[in-house]
Amino acid sequence: MSVIKYPTVTEKAVDKMDFENKMQFIVDTDAEKAEIVADIEQQFDVEIEKVTTMVTPQGEKKATVLLTDDYDAQEIASRIGVF
Repeated sequence: MSVIKYPTVTEKAVDKMDFENKMQFIVDTDAEKAEIVADIEQQFDVEIEKVTTMVTPQGEKKATVLLTDDYDAQEIASRIGVF
């Protein structure tokens, strides 16, 4: 079962994609960072350098993942249909 619910597409998330090579996803609230990394790497065929998580005021867990330099966040977002 996937811990990823869906990618987030906000102005701030798009800026992170453009300038920091980061992507944001809403994930299960019980998901641990290792599970998030494994799921994203397996689903999107990428390598992740770092993941940070936070619980939003709406009670959702948001994961921000920094892709390694070998991958482009904009290209991945385009491939999965975010844009």
